[in-house]
Amino acid sequence: MGASSIRAGVHVAINGENHKLLRKLDDCTWQLENAKSLRIKELQTKTLRQLYEEGSLVFASSDFSIAASGSGQKISNISDHQWARAKVKRAYVVAVLSFPSTANAIVFAVQQVWEKIGTKDPCPSASSVLKWKRRYVESGQDLTSLVDQPHRKGNRSSRYPQETINLVNDVIDEIYMSLERETYQEVLNQSVTRIKRENKLRPRQIHLRRPTFRLVKRLIKEIPAFDRCAARYGRTVAMNRFRSVQCHLVADLPLERAEIDHSPLDLIVIDDDTFMPLGRPWLTVCLDVRTRCVLGLYLGFEPPSHLSVAACLRDAFLPKIDLRKDYPSIKNEWVAHGVMSELVVDNGSEFHSESLENACLSFGTEIHYCERRTPWHKGKVERFIKTLNFDLSHGIPGTTFSNILEKGDYDPSKYAVVRLSMIQEIVRKWVADMYHQKQHRATGLPPVLDWTSSISDEDISLPDDPTVLDAILGRTETRQLTHKGIELDCLFYNSPEMSDLRKRYGENFAVQLRIDDSNIGEIIVVCPKTGDLYRVPALYSDYASGLSRWQHGVCKRYARQRFDAKDWESWLDAKDEIRQMVRDEFLTKTKGTRSRAARFKNAGKPSDPANDKPIETQTDTVDTLDSKQPSTRQIPTADTQTCDVIDFKPISVVYRDRGVPDEEAV
Repeated sequence: MGASSIRAGVHVAINGENHKLLRKLDDCTWQLENAKSLRIKELQTKTLRQLYEEGSLVFASSDFSIAASGSGQKISNISDHQWARAKVKRAYVVAVLSFPSTANAIVFAVQQVWEKIGTKDPCPSASSVLKWKRRYVESGQDLTSLVDQPHRKGNRSSRYPQETINLVNDVIDEIYMSLERETYQEVLNQSVTRIKRENKLRPRQIHLRRPTFRLVKRLIKEIPAFDRCAARYGRTVAMNRFRSVQCHLVADLPLERAEIDHSPLDLIVIDDDTFMPLGRPWLTVCLDVRTRCVLGLYLGFEPPSHLSVAACLRDAFLPKIDLRKDYPSIKNEWVAHGVMSELVVDNGSEFHSESLENACLSFGTEIHYCERRTPWHKGKVERFIKTLNFDLSHGIPGTTFSNILEKGDYDPSKYAVVRLSMIQEIVRKWVADMYHQKQHRATGLPPVLDWTSSISDEDISLPDDPTVLDAILGRTETRQLTHKGIELDCLFYNSPEMSDLRKRYGENFAVQLRIDDSNIGEIIVVCPKTGDLYRVPALYSDYASGLSRWQHGVCKRYARQRFDAKDWESWLDAKDEIRQMVRDEFLTKTKGTRSRAARFKNAGKPSDPANDKPIETQTDTVDTLDSKQPSTRQIPTADTQTCDVIDFKPISVVYRDRGVPDEEAV
């Protein structure tokens, strides 16, 4: 770097413009000349010092510009060997500083320094020492001016004419910087072909030189890495690969900020009754950012939907009083719960619903949506799910591994041993007895200790009335109340209270519904005048009670195809036949998984152990189980009779922003 002073003849850069200090007019005024325009201006010494302190004024050597001063290398890039050679050069320069700048005057002094140093290198010539002396003095006695500059050796002019460079760059833009992602070799081949074509039109004396592989590689490397990645893989991939963390959103208190996300477990589970492999269940987790405590979770075969989000939030809001009663193997209390101030979600369709927004706003919770394809904006819950999957799923028989390349010849369905009810308990035990009790790497404390030490019971917000929590978290619809009641998904709901409302407010008026898609046996009606809530059962309760909306859709389609009927009695018959088909599916299928049959069978909220019932009384969940025109086959049953069984066709469903196909259809 060197050192300089405010004196005549010194070059300085003021706000990027080079100036030269010409003369001092009086005790406090300097005259400066602009290096480009040669215009003269006057500045006070105090002003020059102030500009220097602000960083607007930078000293330069007398004959070098700011960019070319010194060695042209950053100090951090100078090796120890280069420093050692620069110090030897300085020893020669210091010895001849007071001598005249002639070879005859310094030759004896140079010889003495060489003998004193005792180096194996030959004694430098007087002309070399004079060159070092000039550079050293002109740089303000900056040692870096004596550092070897190997990057400036040799011929630095291009061996190729500009026409060749332009032609290769055009080929790079056309075929390399594209989503087809051609190779260096293909760029070289195309470039050589075009050079040949161009040379045919030129006299032999001015033929263009053919490019080499080295030239192609150098020109490609000169393109910024971000631009190369964006052109070859897309801007989204480039933004993800070259993202930069500039700041963190820090939560100072528990329940100030929470993150929620979904992921399938890397584990094949088996059915509790038949011990047949079902597939990979979905896990939805709500994590407190400040303490890293898990506020709530949902585990089941329900794909990401409003139902799974609502079930997870319900588990997060309410205290887990009966946890150890429902799962006796759990030893520690699960203390984390409550209504959060901010909820961070991604752009999945299940989070973009008016029902979820209204429910969160009714609790005072603000929803923050991450930008598209930016999972690191909720990286804490993403990391937690990865940790849970690695600790629980990997190593257990039936694991699918996180990477298909790790699986090899391993068949998860063949070795699956963990029952669905057991994985419900295992996940909660891992959270309560292991994850919450172990010191967290980021916070330095176990999550449960961090929670109990940073929040008191009176600071935990809870829903005012837990009995209406399902109504608030339910899906929102608006329907007309008529003499038939309320029609929803081809079912009718009515009660004496609805008749009283019509008598009071008119024969036809709109009401708002709160629908629990896991049980369409009843709905909650909100009176628009008073805000009172009414539980209204379905008129066909024998059919609808305990049935999920998704199962209802399956029954309707089956009845339409099988019986060519659309009444509730045909739906009831379809419901019974489909249940029998699910049983037969578990008994007859020999390969693969039964995730879609498990979705039809395992109804209710999986977090409730009371819902682990036989298939005759268990129903629930949501989405599409599509089937083409049924084909039948005869399957022997336990009493040696036969029954018709529908062949469910596989469906591949890709969820937005996930790119993850649905589990194999049964």
